Amino acid sequence: MSLPRYKHFTSSVISRLTVLVTVSMLAGCSLLSSVPIPGMDYIAGEEGLLRDRKADYLEAEVLPPTRIPAQYDSYIIDDLMVIPQAPGANTLAYLDAPRPRPFAGRSERGVVIQRMNEESWIVVDVSPSEVWPRIRDYWTRQSIQVDFENPTGGILDTGWFVLEGNVLTKEKMRVTVEPGFQNDSAEIRLQHLSADQAIPTIGQVTWPEASVDEELAYDFLADMSSYLADIADLYQASTVSFLAENIDRSGKASLVTGPQGQEILRLEADFSRSWGAIGRALDRVGVNVVSENRDQGLIEVDYIINPESEEDKPGFFKRVATFNGILSRKEDVRSFQLKIQLFDLGDEVEVLVESLELLPQPTLEDQDAAASLLKLIRNSIA
Repeated sequence: MSLPRYKHFTSSVISRLTVLVTVSMLAGCSLLSSVPIPGMDYIAGEEGLLRDRKADYLEAEVLPPTRIPAQYDSYIIDDLMVIPQAPGANTLAYLDAPRPRPFAGRSERGVVIQRMNEESWIVVDVSPSEVWPRIRDYWTRQSIQVDFENPTGGILDTGWFVLEGNVLTKEKMRVTVEPGFQNDSAEIRLQHLSADQAIPTIGQVTWPEASVDEELAYDFLADMSSYLADIADLYQASTVSFLAENIDRSGKASLVTGPQGQEILRLEADFSRSWGAIGRALDRVGVNVVSENRDQGLIEVDYIINPESEEDKPGFFKRVATFNGILSRKEDVRSFQLKIQLFDLGDEVEVLVESLELLPQPTLEDQDAAASLLKLIRNSIA
């Protein structure tokens, strides 16, 4: 006789669970307020467990901004979920209610040092206005005073400081920040100046074209890059220098149309900088360089296009069929001999990619391959 009782008990539990699931679904759809169910106030009433909370924000209090004492760092204390202003009477109404900027997840922004000849600089994958407060905070943490800053022009000068153990000279650093090749990226450079401690320095100084001590400038640059990398996950897009917002956020690499309708990559940099950047971009994306001639600004490459890339692998059965030789995709893998030509225009460089095939007119596939490589360089250059 225990089996029937077990069945009855099980069916009763299932029935109650079904009711609870139904009630939960109704609550999620905000229907409980319009569906009278006797005895359900303790679940969906004003004080119920599953009450409708969609209007609770109307009772929220506006609190004053968090105030941080002056002696503490405050650059990461920020209003992240700022409520946008409602449109005025003379503006168009929103189709949807404006929402605050969402929280950012783990940062994937890069911080790298690039070095070419005697010049070194930091490349960061954030806009100049966003990295500016971090640079200023770096000098504060080094107990080095900021003597002059012009965020609009991307220039910051430290005050004079003395390195530990140095009894002869005092040092000064200039930081310059400008856009990188990619959009919302920045390049940071340091310039070093030295003077005799016994000679007073008053007023403006004359900065030389090159640092007095290149190695010392590089040491500070390397230390700053480590600091920026360590705090990369604390970057928030809402913590910016509003004055540094005037520095162009668009990158120094852009695709334009040439006079004959061909696509050209325009780089706002000198020839040496552009040549090195394109070489690193090709190496980064794994394009095989066959030959290069810097004097002629010419790079010849073997550009392989494989439609069966990591992002578009065939399904399991298709892979098995390919493995067994039933379906072959070798003919889809194409190799194109292309040339990358750099034209030095002084303050900028134009880059053209063309086919090396000795034909009166390149085929459509060759033109597509050249355009593909040019876009790949544009998206990888730094």
